[in-house]
Parts: sequence; C-alpha cells; structure tokens
Amino acid sequence: MGNFISEITYEDCRTLINENTVVVLPIGGGSKEHGEHLPMGTDFYVTDFLAKRITENCDVLTLPTLPYAYFPAFIKWKGTISVEYEHFIGFVSDILLSFVRFGVKKFLIIDGGVSTHDPLMLLSRTFCNKYDVFVAVSDVTQLASEKEAELCRQKAGGHGDESETSTMLYIKKELVHMDKTTEEYRTHFPGTAVDGKVKIYMASRMETEHGTTGNSTLATKEKGEQILHAMEISLENFLEEFIPFTPGGNK
Repeated sequence: MGNFISEITYEDCRTLINENTVVVLPIGGGSKEHGEHLPMGTDFYVTDFLAKRITENCDVLTLPTLPYAYFPAFIKWKGTISVEYEHFIGFVSDILLSFVRFGVKKFLIIDGGVSTHDPLMLLSRTFCNKYDVFVAVSDVTQLASEKEAELCRQKAGGHGDESETSTMLYIKKELVHMDKTTEEYRTHFPGTAVDGKVKIYMASRMETEHGTTGNSTLATKEKGEQILHAMEISLENFLEEFIPFTPGGNK
C-alpha cells in the first residue's frame, strides 16, 4: 500500500510528497556490538524488517533505514559506530527538513535504539514548536512490551537478550550463533533503581563480559515471530490514526 522512496522515480515523488504524506524514517544501528551470538547489524535488521512490514500495509512513504546513530554505551567495543548526539540530531533534522520544505508535516521515526530515543524526542519537540510539524518517535522498549512479558522467561533483559535474539532467529536465523548465547546482567549503581523503577538517572556503559544483558539462551524463532508481530501491530495502530490526521485541524 505504501512506497519506498528508493524504488520510485522523481515523477512519482512530485505526486506523492505533499502536506498529506506520512514520511517514515527507520533508524537502526548497522554496526553496533550485540554480544558474541548476534550480528553487529541486529538493530538495522529488526528496524528494516518492521519498516518493510508497515510499508506493505500502510499508506506511507518510507526512507532507507539509517544505520548510524547515537550509541555512547558501546564505544569501548570494537566495531561499534556512534555518532555524537548533537550531530545525530542535526543529521536527522536535515533529512526531515528535506521534506518539510515541500509541505510534509507528518513523520514517523521507527527508532531501533534506546540511547537514540532521548535525542529524537528533543527533535520532535523542536519540530513541533518551530515548524508546526509532527514527528512521532516509536519506543523500541515498549512496542511489544506486553508480548515480551507474556513470552520471555529471563529475569531481566535489555540488550542481546531473549527477546532480541528471538527476533533475529525469525529474521536472520543464519546469522545467530545459539552456541554462544549467554545469561548475564548489568548492575546498577546502588540507589539509582529500586524494584526495577529508576529513581535517579546516572549514565553507564555496557560492561558485562560478553556485552549483553539478559538470557539469550532462552530465545526461539517462535517467540521472535510473535514479538515482531506485536511491534508491527503497535506501529500500524498508530498509523491508522496518524495518516488521516490533519495538523492544525480535524481528521
């Protein structure tokens, strides 16, 4: 139902890009540490998969998945690429402004990262207040949270864990090394988190032995399929309301 901008012509763009268009920008790290069992491009593969699914089902114009972003917790791990947050915000802003100048007022960023979320929320606020443009940003930790709670048996997760490994088993099983999965958990500075609730924020880095948080040994392809489907449904439910939404007016 939707279109990938990389597959259409300039003539198509002249018709498709206007004030009613919803432009989708997927962002998922293409070179970021994910333990010894998952590929460096895990975030890219998952985000790109979701972008393809919603473009097949929704009337959107989808940009190529952006593989570089702000990942400060992993800069000590070889191969990880992290863009400083101010450059990341500026780069994404330039991408969106390329469409704002032609009347586009609605964007959905499929955010495949965690550290990327705060910079993108700041960008969203700026675009709303400065340009009267609505930039929606998905939260990868919440898109399928109910399904993850139902399916996953790990005591905690967060990176290269049971859920993320399961999604990769469904998308790119041949790139997953289940013989190298682990169970390990990050520790929090005393008093910053109580019963799983953050009381005080303090930045930290990924410092577990294998660079993961959670129990990836519990991952299965079947869990991955259900988790990805739940993520897809969350995005499509939002787009069902966002596509007909008219900024400054009524649907």
